[in-house]
Formats: sequence, structure tokens, C-alpha cells
Amino acid sequence: MDKQNSTYFTPEALAKMVSAQGKTLAQVVIILWQNIFDPNNSLEIIDSLQLRFTDGERITIGCNENGDGLDVVEPNFQETKKHLETEFEGKIKLHVLDASKTKMWDGIPGKVLLSMRVTREEENYRADSLVLDFGDEGRTIAISPNDGLVIDYFEQV
Repeated sequence: MDKQNSTYFTPEALAKMVSAQGKTLAQVVIILWQNIFDPNNSLEIIDSLQLRFTDGERITIGCNENGDGLDVVEPNFQETKKHLETEFEGKIKLHVLDASKTKMWDGIPGKVLLSMRVTREEENYRADSLVLDFGDEGRTIAISPNDGLVIDYFEQV
């Protein structure tokens, strides 16, 4: 594979992922962008996913700066929200939502995050997707240029 066309996690992002392993999940928060330029057809995308643990630690998975891969990000919700309101005159809104009780995440808070698995490519780790492994359940996170984060159930094969 041509490494020029691949995006990889940084050592810092990998270290943060490793530090989250073994922690008990308390809450799942999604950061949602809502585009209401067309009031009859609003568009919503998941910008990032934040895992909040019982020890108070948090890890946020979002899009990297180039928009071509995942990264561990340090979002500033209030600053981003103000910027969007000003730049797009209220037509793009940022929402921070507790997703813990949604169908996708119901039953996951209270479980231990065993690992955050990524694909190894030689000495690097691809930033195209990752798996959150909670033992008997898992979730995949990937990125789509048009759809933001794509979260799905992970099934062991």
C-alpha cells in the first residue's frame, strides 16, 4: 500500500488510547453538527465521540486536521459553537448530546473498555477506523468524508 495515501495515528493518540484501556465507561457523549441551511432538509453529522470514564478521565475521537482520518482530539465545544454561530449565522449548530441511553450505546456504560483496536500496517497504525472492545460487545468507529463519524456494532467473526 502506498504510504503517501495512508493516514496513521500519532504516537500521542495511540498513547491516549492505551491509557483509556481497562477503565470503566460512565457515559457516551456525541458532538453533533446540524446544518439547517435548508429548513426542510436538515443534515446532521456526528463530529466526535467522547467516552467519559468513572475515574473522571475522558477521550474524544474525532476527525484529524486534514479530514482524512480519525484522531484523539481535544475539542473546545464553547469556542467552536460560537465560531459556527458567527460564521454561518445560526445555520450550522453544534449539539453536545448524552448518547448513553440510545439503542447503539444502551447497556455499554458500566462496562470496562478492554481495548481500542486499530489496524497495524508495518510500523504504523491506520487511522481509518477503530474498534472499541467491551468484551462481549464492541463498536466500530470509522470516518466518512460526507457523513462524519460512522459508528456501528462490531461483530466478532
